[in-house]
Amino acid sequence: MTKIYLIRHAEAEGNIYRRLQGQFDGRITPNGLVQIAALQRRFADIPIDAVYASDLYRTRKTAEAIYLPKGLPLHTDPRFREVHVGVWENLPFGWLARTEPERLEAFRNDPEHWIVPGAECFEQYSGRFAAGVTELAQRHDGQSIAILTHGCVLSGGLNQLLGLPFDFSKSDNTTVCLLDYENGRFSPVYLFDHSHLSEAISTRARQRWWRKPGVRFELWFREAEAEDAALYDAAWQPAPEDRVWIAMLEEEAVGYVAVRDAGISCLWLKPEYRHRHMGDQLFGQAVSCLRSAGVEALSLGVPTFQLEALSFLTRLCGNPVQMDDCYTVFRMELAVPKD
Repeated sequence: MTKIYLIRHAEAEGNIYRRLQGQFDGRITPNGLVQIAALQRRFADIPIDAVYASDLYRTRKTAEAIYLPKGLPLHTDPRFREVHVGVWENLPFGWLARTEPERLEAFRNDPEHWIVPGAECFEQYSGRFAAGVTELAQRHDGQSIAILTHGCVLSGGLNQLLGLPFDFSKSDNTTVCLLDYENGRFSPVYLFDHSHLSEAISTRARQRWWRKPGVRFELWFREAEAEDAALYDAAWQPAPEDRVWIAMLEEEAVGYVAVRDAGISCLWLKPEYRHRHMGDQLFGQAVSCLRSAGVEALSLGVPTFQLEALSFLTRLCGNPVQMDDCYTVFRMELAVPKD
C-alpha cells in the first residue's frame, strides 16, 4: 500500500491580490510563510519517503516544509501544475466578473463546460494530475509520499481518482488530503484537512467576511484618463513619468495606484472603501505592472508615524528592512526564483 499526501501550496500573491494565477509564477505572501511553518510542524513526525511538487515557485517553496527537515531531495513534475487558464492568466477576478461572468461561474462550479482561448480543458488538467499521482503511487509501493500542488487541479484530480464532485470551495492554502493506494484503487483517509492552521493564519478564515453572497469586493483596473484628475487626493498629483491605474468596483471608481520606475508613488482608496482589503488588490496591480516591466525588487518608504500604512505594508511585504523614529523602509522581492 502507498500513502499519498496531496497538499495545496501556501498562500500566494494571487490569493490576496484576487488575481487568477493559473500557471503564472508568483510568490508566497508573508502569511503564506507562516502557513509553511505550521505545515512543517504538522509533518515533523510523519514518515515521508519522497517529496514531489509542481515546478511553479509557490509549490516548490511550500515543499520546503517537508523535504528540507527530512533531508530529502525535491522532485518537480509539471503534471502537478495548476490549470493553464490561457488568456485569463494573472487577470483580476473583478475584471473577469465584469467581462465574462458566465465563464467565470463555469470555471468555479462547472469546469467540464469551461472553455477559454489557450486554456487547458477539464479533461486535460484533471487527467494529467490523476495520471501523475497513479504513476507515483505504483512506483512507491509500500512507502509514503507527499505531492505539493494547486487548488483547482487538486479538485479536478480528486474527481478523477475518487469520483468526487468538483468543489474548489473546500480547499484552503496548505490543506492536506491523504489517500491510500492498494490493488489499483485509491481510497480517501481524509480530505481537505487544515487543522494545522489557526483561524489567524488560515486564508479562508481571513477572507470569510467577503465570501458572503452580495458582498462587492473584487476590483478591476483601467488606465487613468484626463477626466480622472477629479478623483485624485488633494495632496497628490501624478508626475509625467507616473503610470496611473484607476480601481473600479463594478462601474464606480473607488481609488487609484501609481507606479514609477521601480516603485509605487501613490496608492489611495476612498475612505468608505478602506479596511476591506481592497488595498491589497491595488498593491497587486502595482506589483503585476512592475514585474512585467522587469523590476526585480520593490522598495517602499513611509513615515514611521503612519501606523495604518505600516500595518498594511507589513502584512503585504513582511517586516521592514530599516526603521527609525522618522522613516520606515520595506523591500519586497518581485523576481521569482527559478531553482
